Amino acid sequence: MILPGEASLLVADIGGTNARFALAVARDGVIELSQPTIFQTADYARLDLALTRFLDEAGRPALAGVAACAAGPVQGEGGAAHIAMTNCPWDVTAATLTSVTGMAKPRLMNDFAALALSIPALTERDLHSVGPLRKGVAGAPVGILGAGTGLGVSTLVFDGGRDIVVAGEGGHVDLAPSDAREALVLQHLQGIYGHVSVERVLSGPGLVTLYGALAALSGAAAGPSPSPAEIAARARAGTCPLSVEAVRLFCGWLGAVAGDLALTVGARGGIYIGGGIVPGWLAAGPGLFDETLFRARFEAKGRFDAYLADIPVFVIGRTDAALLGLARAAQAPL
Repeated sequence: MILPGEASLLVADIGGTNARFALAVARDGVIELSQPTIFQTADYARLDLALTRFLDEAGRPALAGVAACAAGPVQGEGGAAHIAMTNCPWDVTAATLTSVTGMAKPRLMNDFAALALSIPALTERDLHSVGPLRKGVAGAPVGILGAGTGLGVSTLVFDGGRDIVVAGEGGHVDLAPSDAREALVLQHLQGIYGHVSVERVLSGPGLVTLYGALAALSGAAAGPSPSPAEIAARARAGTCPLSVEAVRLFCGWLGAVAGDLALTVGARGGIYIGGGIVPGWLAAGPGLFDETLFRARFEAKGRFDAYLADIPVFVIGRTDAALLGLARAAQAPL
C-alpha cells in the first residue's frame, strides 16, 4: 500500500494487445506493486491518452521515477529513446513519458530487459525449477528467454553491486535441427520462408507454424489452422497426433535454444524462462510442458554436457515480474 504523500514509481509494460500500468514503492529494499491496471491498446490512439487516464484515475500521485518497456529494441538515447512496435501503433518514446509525467529522465527498455531486472528480486515461490533443483553460481551471468507473440532473449550480468542488462534479439538466430525429423521440418519451412529463425517456431504463431509443417509433411488435407491455444488443448488431451508432435518439437527446440544461450553468455547463474506460453502451460497443470525433454536437449551439447548439467533452469511464475523489474529500474539512478 502506498501511503498518503509518499512518492511512487510509475511502471508500464506495453504489449501489442494490452498495456499494463502500475504504481510501486520501495521500502527497506523491498518493492511493493499495486494491482496492475490493464488497458486494451486498440482502445487508445496513443500512449499518452492511456497513460493520462491511468494517472488521472490514480489521483495524480507524486512520482519518484518512471520506467516503461515494450517489445522491440530501444533505439536512440536519453530523451530521443524510442521503441518501434510491430503490432501496436503507439509512439513509445521517452519524450512521451516525460510529457505526461513531468519526469525528466524516464527509463525505457525492451520487455525482456525489464524481465531480466526482476530476477534478483524474485523469491522461491515465484519460480519453478525445471528438473532437479540446482544452485547457480553467485555473481555469474544469467540468461532469460521466453516465448509469447515472439521469442524474447536477454542477459543479466553483475558488476560491483550493479545489475546490468544486455538486451538483444536472440530470437532471430538460426534454427538448428538435431535429428532427421527436425531436419525435415526445417527444410519444409526454408522452402516457405528462406531464413528460419528460432522465433519462427518458438512463439505462439510458431506453434501454429510447426503444426502446419507437420500437417504438410504428413500429407494431410489443408484446412483451417488451429490457434496456439487449440493446439495446446489438443496436445494436453492427446486427441490430435499433430498437436502432440508440435508441442513436443516446441519443448525440445526450446531446450536446445536455452542451452545455446547458456553456453553463449556463460549463464552459470541460471537460465530463466518467461513469456506467456511456458508459464501458462505450467499454470494450467502438468502434462504439456515436457520438462524431461527440455532438460535433455538443454544439456545435450557434446563435450559441454557436464557444464550445462550444473546450470539451473527456472520458469518464472510471477505474472507481474516485468513490472517488478521496471520498478527496480525506475528507482535506479541513470
